[in-house]
Amino acid sequence: MANFFQQAKQAMELRNKMKKIQKDLENKVVEYENGGVKVKVSCDMTVKEIKFDTELVALDKLDKFERLILDNTNKALKLAKDEAAKYSQTAMREMGGLGDLLGGM
Repeated sequence: MANFFQQAKQAMELRNKMKKIQKDLENKVVEYENGGVKVKVSCDMTVKEIKFDTELVALDKLDKFERLILDNTNKALKLAKDEAAKYSQTAMREMGGLGDLLGGM
């Protein structure tokens, strides 16, 4: 019975640590800039900001501008995804993995 309570305690600790990781990822922001378009994305995959050089907006080249925004947004999201994975792996290692919680499986 004591083992059950120990595992429940470890599960609560893990839950709290995972909440902290999620909050950290919300606050961690990466940016990608190319062709006068800058995109900022948080590591929880939320687009935070898109800025562009107003001289780029020529009505006759709007399709090129739209592609640039789309490409830069996707590249910023990939950077955020990679950063989130790296951060999560480091955090899990620091927590000692899940071995204790899962009974050493």
